[in-house]
Amino acid sequence: MLEQMIQNVIEKLIKTKYAHIKLPSAVYAKVTKVQQYPDYYLYNLKILDENKAVNAEFPEIPEVKSKVVLESGDVAAVLLLYGQLNVYIVGKVV
Repeated sequence: MLEQMIQNVIEKLIKTKYAHIKLPSAVYAKVTKVQQYPDYYLYNLKILDENKAVNAEFPEIPEVKSKVVLESGDVAAVLLLYGQLNVYIVGKVV
């Protein structure tokens, strides 16, 4: 009984204060739109699951700035910085 209460308290704490630890920090993302500028690229990204299928839990992420060169349809490895949708593109997945 005590064990179950402790588990419930921990789950509630994680859900309310530390929700970001339930998300992976690095994920696949599919490039859905590319805009080229002189010094950088702007990408729209759709987060994928470990099987490279679209993950419906995430909205499409617009206007991600990067100097990494990708084309529409490419799959990239991205980091979700600080448990938020602050996306940093690491590179193209081969």
